[in-house]
Amino acid sequence: MSAALLKPKFGRRVRAQNGELIPAAGDTLELTPHIRRLIADGDLVSAQPPKPKAKTKPKRRSQAKKGTDQ
Repeated sequence: MSAALLKPKFGRRVRAQNGELIPAAGDTLELTPHIRRLIADGDLVSAQPPKPKAKTKPKRRSQAKKGTDQ
């Protein structure tokens, strides 16, 4: 069977076939007849995978120019 990243429609609490709540952020679920029915009923919608956090390099402190003004 294939799988898809799904989440409950906003404001709904949906249980998987094993009785556990499907997280609001979504989960990868096998497309069983139970899950397909929840999709058809509008209880589950497709979810976007979380965006990876961009790694940022620490900013370099610029060296203060030492003036030769005397």
